[in-house]
Amino acid sequence: MLISVILGALIFGYAALTVYRFVKRSKMGKCAGCSMSKNCSSSCSFPSTKE
Repeated sequence: MLISVILGALIFGYAALTVYRFVKRSKMGKCAGCSMSKNCSSSCSFPSTKE
């Protein structure tokens, strides 16, 4: 019984951590949240000039 409770807490804790990381990255924006952002040479590193 105790092992089931501990295992359940670990699973829900990991799920909460994963959701937290996803929300944190999604707030950064498309290119800032990307793991390749430091080495990326796409147009994301330049500010857009929409008028």
